[in-house]
Order: sequence, then structure tokens, then C-alpha cells
Amino acid sequence: MATATRFIHTADWQLGLRAHFIHGDAGALVREARLRTVARIGALAREYKADFVVVAGDVFEHHELKPDTLRRAFDRMADIPTPVYLLPGNHDPLMPGSLYESDRWRKECPPNVHVLASRDPIVVSEGVVILPCPLFEKHALGDVTDHLSPQLGPPDHVRIGVAHGGIREILAGFHGDDEPQHNTIPADLADRAQLDYLALGDWHGRLQIDDRTWYSGTPEATRFKERDPGSVLLVDIGARGEAPEVTPHEVCTFRWKQHQHTLDGADDLERLDRFLTEYPDKDSTLLELTLVGVLHVDLRARLDAEILSRASHRFRFLRTRDDGLHTLVSDDDLAGLRGAGWIGGVAERLRTGIEGFPQEDAERALRLLYRLHKEVA
Repeated sequence: MATATRFIHTADWQLGLRAHFIHGDAGALVREARLRTVARIGALAREYKADFVVVAGDVFEHHELKPDTLRRAFDRMADIPTPVYLLPGNHDPLMPGSLYESDRWRKECPPNVHVLASRDPIVVSEGVVILPCPLFEKHALGDVTDHLSPQLGPPDHVRIGVAHGGIREILAGFHGDDEPQHNTIPADLADRAQLDYLALGDWHGRLQIDDRTWYSGTPEATRFKERDPGSVLLVDIGARGEAPEVTPHEVCTFRWKQHQHTLDGADDLERLDRFLTEYPDKDSTLLELTLVGVLHVDLRARLDAEILSRASHRFRFLRTRDDGLHTLVSDDDLAGLRGAGWIGGVAERLRTGIEGFPQEDAERALRLLYRLHKEVA
């Protein structure tokens, strides 16, 4: 199609993400990856000769960025060979004391980077106008796009709305109709405001609402529950009124995956071991592993001491959720422990229960006692 404009739609960079639950080197690499992703977006803009890049909110995780993080963010954005338009979102709203109003921003922001700081239309190129919906507070009650109308901006220009928030119908499914809804956006906004494209942020997975309305998702995931993160959208619009062509491009460094396994015996344990051993691209994978079922105490000891311990050193990050995995201690196991001095006495008390001591903690302590007994023996 003949192209009036081609641009990259992205959102939710969350630069400065702390990711406290990822410890050590892995956490540092996850934080660094967000900056590398900005460089990939610049390379994509160069390769496809995009006219501009629009970031639909939450460019930054918060306003208290370290000077070095902001400087490096500026360096990455300065390397993007097009104008870059940043929309303040709920993590980085345009409010008193915000990063966007700081002396550092005024002095160091690259000339190709522009903050969409008002609701006024911005003509970004010949025949193309951006209609921004910046956030001025973290939680705006109601519709953050209520100023958009067919009369706003030049009527003959390609009209691109940029907003950050939740489509009402999606939010209702999570919060219920009676819950207060902040930073909301109507599902029919593109049609109502006669937009050629509506670039949305806040939903961290790529999601198409209709032919003209998309969430790009975050280019680098921030948690395990996000669906289809890791890409940006290349958008082509031929002329005013023509349907956009939207092409996802993957730019992420890391993949956040979730898997659940049921363990009820030795065969299940072998299958889990093979799954973890044969898993591809472990070095770029953050894995949340949910384990359910019942394992005999000796198998549980092998799971913890061998299989999970080995896997934790092979994946970039491994989180194990085992609240639904229970440990079976037989009378024979206890009989063996009873002859082990004080260990046997403690094991008996743990098995019968200690008032005020959670059952899951008792099971964990019993497993450790069993491992200690086996190692000593």
C-alpha cells in the first residue's frame, strides 16, 4: 500500500524497573535488558525507515531514576534516527516534581525526544497529527480520553490517538462493574473520535481491540503473568480513512515463562528432570515452575537437592512455587529417624503437628531433617 506514514508503536518501557525479586546478576541483567531493547527499537526504526516512534505511556517505572539510568536512556533514545514522542503514563505522570519537569530533563534531553505534555494536537509530519492523552496523576478517575472528538485537530490529516489506560470492558472482567475504574478508555474510541489508529499502553501484552486499536504490550516483560509481551508494532497507514497495516516485531532479550507439573512418583520426577534439561534457550529464560502433587520424602529430597538445584544454575532465573506439592513421610521413614537421636524426636513432633507452626513449614522442616539424616548416614 502507498504509505502516508509509517511509525513504531511501543509502550511500557518501564525504564528503571527494580525487579527486587530477581536477585544478584540476573536482576542486573534484566534491568539492563530494558535499555538494550530501546536500542533494538532504534535499529528497527532505521531498518524500516519509520517516520517516528511513539511510546504510549510508562516510559519510566518511576520518577526517582538514578542519574546514570536516565543518562543511558537519553543515549539510547538519541540514537533512534527519528523523532520519539513520549506519553506520560500512570507510572510517570506529568505532575509537579515529575522527571519530565526536572533540571536534568531540560538540560540533557536529546533534541529528537518530545514529551506529549498537553492534550493539544501535534502535527508530526505533513498530513499526520497525533492526538495525545497524557496522564497528570497516577489514578485519574474515569475516561482519560474524554477530550477526543472528531472536531479535535485537522480533519483531513491522518489521526493517531495515543493513550494510556484500560479498555473498560477488559477492566470490568478483572474488577467487576461495581469497582472504581481508573484511567479508563472506551472500546469504541477510534470510531467515536474518527481516529485512523489508536496507540495504547498500560496492558503489558500485545492485544488487538479492533482494526484501528492496539495495545503494543511492553517490549521487555516485567512479570510472569503477562501475555504476549516482547514486541513492538510497525504501523503503516496509506491515507486518511484507510485501515492500518499492523506488523508485530519481536525485540525482547528475555522470555518469561510459566509451567505447571504434577508430581506423584518417580516417573513424574524423571519427566520433570527431562523437561528442565531439554528446555531451549535457558540462558535467556526466566521460568516460574509450579509443582503440585504428593511425593515420598526421599523423592522430594532428590527433587530439591538435585533436580531443582541443578536447574537453578542453568536458567537465567528460576522461581519454584510448591505450595501445592506435599511430602509423604511413612512410618518406616519415621522408624529410621527415631534411631537418630534428637532428630527422631523433632521429626515425630513435626509429623504430629506443633501448635502455631504452619503445616507447610513443618513439611519443609521434616524434609530437611530427612536429608540431614541421610547425609550423616
